[in-house]
Amino acid sequence: MLPAPAIPTPSFDPPAWYGPAVATFEAEVAGNPYDPGENDVRVRFVGENGRQYERIAYFDGPSTWKAVLVAPEPGVYRASLFRNGEPQGAKPKEALLELKARLPRGFIRVDRVHANRFVWDDGEPYYPVGINLGWQVGDGILSMTDQIEKLSRSGVTWTRVWASSWDGKNPFWPAGNPPTPADRLWEPALRRWDGIFATCAKSGVAVQMVLHNHGTWSSVVNPNWPGHPWNEANGGFLRRASDFFTHREARRRTKMFLRHAVARYAHSPSLFAWELFNEVEFTNAALARRSSQIVAWHKEMAGYLRSIDPYGHPVTTSSLRAPSGVWKTVDFSQAHIYADRIGDAIARVSAEQGLPMFVGEFGHGKLGLQPSRKILREGLYAGMLQNHAAPPMYWYWDLVEKDDLYRELEIAAEVIRRSDIARHPSASPRRVLVHPSADARALGERGWMTVRITPRGAGFYRVSGTGLEDGAYERTTLDLSTGEVTTSSVEVEHAAFGVQLSSTDVVVVLARGSE
Repeated sequence: MLPAPAIPTPSFDPPAWYGPAVATFEAEVAGNPYDPGENDVRVRFVGENGRQYERIAYFDGPSTWKAVLVAPEPGVYRASLFRNGEPQGAKPKEALLELKARLPRGFIRVDRVHANRFVWDDGEPYYPVGINLGWQVGDGILSMTDQIEKLSRSGVTWTRVWASSWDGKNPFWPAGNPPTPADRLWEPALRRWDGIFATCAKSGVAVQMVLHNHGTWSSVVNPNWPGHPWNEANGGFLRRASDFFTHREARRRTKMFLRHAVARYAHSPSLFAWELFNEVEFTNAALARRSSQIVAWHKEMAGYLRSIDPYGHPVTTSSLRAPSGVWKTVDFSQAHIYADRIGDAIARVSAEQGLPMFVGEFGHGKLGLQPSRKILREGLYAGMLQNHAAPPMYWYWDLVEKDDLYRELEIAAEVIRRSDIARHPSASPRRVLVHPSADARALGERGWMTVRITPRGAGFYRVSGTGLEDGAYERTTLDLSTGEVTTSSVEVEHAAFGVQLSSTDVVVVLARGSE
């Protein structure tokens, strides 16, 4: 049976967060240092005013324990070590720890006011542009940390990384080294995650940590189950992959990983969200129609994370078509979309259960049928102009490097900044007509509109059906091919305006200065 969760940070919204400070202890313990059933190790931090905060400690080998404190109050703290509820004699490496540095914006939350937005603790909207970086691709591609830094220079503020086994990030599946005891965590995987979080913190990129993927528990779709250490055929304890969601030992070990991840990474503002599963519908359990077991597992694990994460990071899962009950267990939903007419497919996606939603993966229906640049651009602006909680996130990070798509992401970040779309959560998609005829997608509300127009050539175009009130507006036009920006004023008459376009792919933003 797992111990009670750590004392959480008070539930009020702090005006600021301070830290981090790391308390380090040397303490030999009997039994499995990763198993809280044997070693429930925590650190109690006591401030000068007597205020106490408790944090789960994590084992950092061979006898080192660490706990990280971020708190709503600055000052000097004393740290003491507890094991299974009893104080320990071990002294911290530093007798006094000072929380002095203020986190610039706090942590990312689901916006309580606007259901389709995320927000920092300081009230600043978090409306990211990003791509997936699932795992380290082989030779000829940048290292993951180098690509994070390169993406950051292109305006990217989000990425999504899997705890995959084949590149050494799954702590239950040692890669290329002597096996770790089966009921413990593989330290090299955790060190890889340390590097990812450090790079994200330095680069200003938030990471969505994907804790499980479908192939690990599938013998059919991207099957990794045949080689899994937990597979009974490999000396493990699971007879079938489909038993993962219900087997007591599998659930115990899963919580062991979740607890360690919270202790080690939850203090980081670079952690955007915990993602419980990638595409759970492709696991053996889902293919066997064990939907109720999958929903129950999500409820249990999401609840466990919330009970031990003192900073309240969002919890999510991602899917093409997960059991509907799954969405009731998480804080936001993600769709995964692969189609040849990617813009139309993304535009048809709607939120689940009234949750914030964005497309966490998108890409080609048939790889190579259309240029990657076209697919990336179509996907980005289709979701953006549907007012999803974030723009869609491209899946093929290797093509971003190979086809040099960084400029596309940089221009998208500039569109977000210039349009101020993050501050228009109530805007809705609008059907506009362009003459001469051109394809267009638009998002608007009173006093503001952003429209993407793809005319056949340069010339003067009239956009009607905007729903805007008549009057003078500031116009910003962004060329999606070159990034060139032009500004001027424009008159809206009878909900229509005219614009001279010199490119075949532009975004036009209209805004009243007082709005």
